[in-house]
Amino acid sequence: MSSGAVFVHSGWRCSSTYVWHRFRAVPNVRAYYEPWHEQLAHVTPETIRAETPDNSGLRHPGGSEPYLKEFEVVLDPAGGVSGFDASFALDRYWIEPEASDLAQQSYVEGLIDAAKRRGETPVLACCRTLGRAGWLKRRFGGFHVVLVRDPVQQWLSFYSLRRRPRPTYFELCHYVLLSEMAVWRDAARRLLGHDFDGRGPLNRRLAAVRRKFKRSPASLSFQAFLAVWLASHLKALPHADLVIDVDRLARDGAYAREVEQAIWLGCGLRPNFSDCRAPAPHGVAPPVEWRKAARAVVDAMDLHEAIVGPGAPPILFRKLAPAFAALPSARAGIKARVAEVVGGLAGGAALARLQARARKA
Repeated sequence: MSSGAVFVHSGWRCSSTYVWHRFRAVPNVRAYYEPWHEQLAHVTPETIRAETPDNSGLRHPGGSEPYLKEFEVVLDPAGGVSGFDASFALDRYWIEPEASDLAQQSYVEGLIDAAKRRGETPVLACCRTLGRAGWLKRRFGGFHVVLVRDPVQQWLSFYSLRRRPRPTYFELCHYVLLSEMAVWRDAARRLLGHDFDGRGPLNRRLAAVRRKFKRSPASLSFQAFLAVWLASHLKALPHADLVIDVDRLARDGAYAREVEQAIWLGCGLRPNFSDCRAPAPHGVAPPVEWRKAARAVVDAMDLHEAIVGPGAPPILFRKLAPAFAALPSARAGIKARVAEVVGGLAGGAALARLQARARKA
């Protein structure tokens, strides 16, 4: 039996906050923001009020309204969101549809029930659910939306947020997820060159990959991202009731109206995407040998057929082909390799400044 909930699945930096923000604006909707985020284990009314898009530094819409306002009704007096455990964040990201996880199931039921008791439609929008979309659909039914973005621009969005000589939180999460992919364990070992212990709390696992990869070249971060991007979408897309190309949503008004209508027909809600605007493409990038890096990922995971075969989800090739066609085809020379290392040491923002100065010189 369907729960009547709406699930919005995406990766990080994929316009999911914008889509959640538009669902939030629909009357009689309780739109939960990132309901698998590890911080929910410790939030309080005070921390909820303190965290807003305006002060996040992440270029999110939403102004001064707290991200987590909808969780106020499900807070545990002892602290945190009732029923949530920090291990939910990434521990069972790759869970199979038929697997049992009663604690996680009870938590999601609590969110859905809290909305329904108030006569509201629950919307759960999260960057940590692509790998578990099938599990959620099997347990809760509902209407499932998958967001897909140009993978190169998505990764560059991570990289552009680097302010210090180490990977961003988003990059670290991809290292963790790649290292814990059971189906592609050999591929993960081949790409990362290292085995990690997937046990223990998430903060310890994030610290382990930070220590190992904090000085690694940008190309390795991109490969880890692309491997997780491919595996996540291959798991999620078969369970999607609607797939949204967020790049097209931002530039094609007619397509935005089609998406609005599809959501209306699918779940009875009508978010308004008329103000959707595409961020400018990241014009400054580390000189990664993009195609070589991508081929190494596809080869290691043996995904040629999954991307271009007769049963492949069309959206994957549609997003991958133009993304790489728009990139320089030349192999990176010695200067470019040095620049890539500098980017890994100095961070994305610092590299952008250096490249801008070089162009002016």
